[in-house]
Amino acid sequence: MKGHEHMTSETRSGFGAGGMFLAFVGGALVATAAALLVAIRSGGETRSRIGEVAGHTEEQLRRARLAAREAAIAAREAFSEAMRDGH
Repeated sequence: MKGHEHMTSETRSGFGAGGMFLAFVGGALVATAAALLVAIRSGGETRSRIGEVAGHTEEQLRRARLAAREAAIAAREAFSEAMRDGH
């Protein structure tokens, strides 16, 4: 395909890093739910375990959002400083 040598994987697939990360997380959640549902446990134990996993996942997402927010602030500050310094 002449002229398409420099296409990125994002251009070819339509998925960026964020989309791929979300697909990975979604797949992990589905696999976890399936494993919990087919495990040999009583209904109460299974519901309790699902609640624990959901709480853990919620905490991980909260941390990821906080880290992304802090990274965006740092990037904005670095960009502003570079512009002030004339780089």
